[in-house]
Amino acid sequence: MKRKFVQIAALCLAAALVLTLCGGMASASPAGSNDRIIRVGLHYGTGAMEGLNLLNEEGSGYRFGYYDGSNQFVELGSTSQTAISVVETVNVYYGTYDKYSSYHTSIPSSVAVGEYHLELPGVYQTFAEAQGAASLYAGGFAAYIGGTYYARVGNYTTRDGAAAAQAALATQGAYTELRGTSGFGVSVVATGTNTILFQYDDLGNGTGLGVEPIQTGAGKCTTWSKDCLYNGGFRFERINGGKLTVVNMVGLEDYVKGVVANEMSDSWPIEALKAQAVAARSYALSLGSKHSAHHFDICFDTDCQAYYGREKAGANSDAAVDQTAGQVALYNGKVAQTYYYSSNGGASESVSIAWESNQSLYPYLVGVVDPYEETLNLKNTWTRTVSSAELISKVLMEYAVNGPIVSAAISSYSPTGNPKTVTFTDSAGKSYSVSTYKIVRRLGLRSYRYGFEGSGTSPNEPAAPSGDISINGATQVDGTFGLYAIDGSGNLTPMGDGGVYVITDSGTSLLSQSGSQNSGQNQNPGQSTSVEWASSASAVNGSITFAGRGWGHNIGMSQFGAKAMAEQGHTYQQILQFYYTGITVGYM
Repeated sequence: MKRKFVQIAALCLAAALVLTLCGGMASASPAGSNDRIIRVGLHYGTGAMEGLNLLNEEGSGYRFGYYDGSNQFVELGSTSQTAISVVETVNVYYGTYDKYSSYHTSIPSSVAVGEYHLELPGVYQTFAEAQGAASLYAGGFAAYIGGTYYARVGNYTTRDGAAAAQAALATQGAYTELRGTSGFGVSVVATGTNTILFQYDDLGNGTGLGVEPIQTGAGKCTTWSKDCLYNGGFRFERINGGKLTVVNMVGLEDYVKGVVANEMSDSWPIEALKAQAVAARSYALSLGSKHSAHHFDICFDTDCQAYYGREKAGANSDAAVDQTAGQVALYNGKVAQTYYYSSNGGASESVSIAWESNQSLYPYLVGVVDPYEETLNLKNTWTRTVSSAELISKVLMEYAVNGPIVSAAISSYSPTGNPKTVTFTDSAGKSYSVSTYKIVRRLGLRSYRYGFEGSGTSPNEPAAPSGDISINGATQVDGTFGLYAIDGSGNLTPMGDGGVYVITDSGTSLLSQSGSQNSGQNQNPGQSTSVEWASSASAVNGSITFAGRGWGHNIGMSQFGAKAMAEQGHTYQQILQFYYTGITVGYM
């Protein structure tokens, strides 16, 4: 006999804020932009649940049903209960989560919901018919099993207990069949009790149980779940007969409001928040089938985008989404995959270097030298001390290393001045060159903008200009930052201080930060002369210390850079076009 214990623990660490409730005004957006449903995975894989509490304290209960192939809700039944719990149809001992407690405590798992039931004869055409028949008996409820309504009575943790109840009903003239449940069944109970309100079993067809709050007014209703407040509905599915995969089925614009509020502070400039809104919307729509195995579009945490429903939402973050509703970053007419991160320390990086991805698939994810972050005086420096043994086991595992690692040196830089390759040397004098992609991922470095602490040489100075750039054969400038390129349609694109090409007699040449042609891999065109680390270091006490600035993967938009640009008067379109080379901002 299975015994499962359900404890509801906090998912959101900060106190949830009630901001958009039933009866409030719906946000304005282009026709259809909020009708598109985004399926957000909240609990899945190793985080799948035995059960989950839901609370619709502003509405009048919940509807039960499923979501069809177009993500439209199909209603099967309803309840006026505003506090419900959804559990697996195995023997579950569940508790509840008290959001009103100042410490957000869990109430012990003392309520038992059994996996055995008694089924009345016959089938029914509607929820009302099945519910009406079941209500004649204590503990009766409607069930929807494999597309058919049934009337069932009670829940018992043992077959013997169910058989005894069956015999008692027979003495009253009620003849029933003893039923267990499949590995795909889900029960909805009134929270804090074992009273089943509805039972659903898709018999493995993958639809899952849909639950939506009932609205009491014209506005949007919200549901509390594990200390977070969500718009939209929920889908509960036992994929392959496992625990409950829980998915928030939410409109696109409501989803983006949740992301913006958690990815940036509501107090930040509106143009930065708008840039974040467009980036978040674009990223969500560009993922494709990344999470198809778990039957949703995007996950809730920073593996995708931080999303905790209405948590932290405010007037500014909501306004940023409303004012950009439906807008996305486009490249050649397709939605761009707009990666972003906290800060880059001075330069973003091309996807071909940072992730060793095919650059032609992401032509807009090209590194740029970023002069904006430094105006914020961020405290985003970091160090990571790595022993020789760790370097050998994590970074140099493909090589036959002859002895302890005694030194490291950046052997080539990217066009934006980030390390591209690092060469390590062992005590036997043998050297090993490793890409920055492997180093950052294997050592968990906080960004791609780094060097070393300890003895060694200073970073290379930016290359001296080999010639001025002329505009229309007249005006001369000594760099490309602050200049714009215009295409045949009149669109302006900021040229930045890196990743800019000019056509010469011999083909195309990359311009460095100063505007000179980049003539060698060992140049460091974008490296600031004010950095406080070295480009090489000798081991100290058997270890080498990496030192750098920034926080994140350095691909695409720097969130703090966006804040700085907004503070300097740049629009959200200019912010996005600075960090995503060649994109336009428009509608799908």
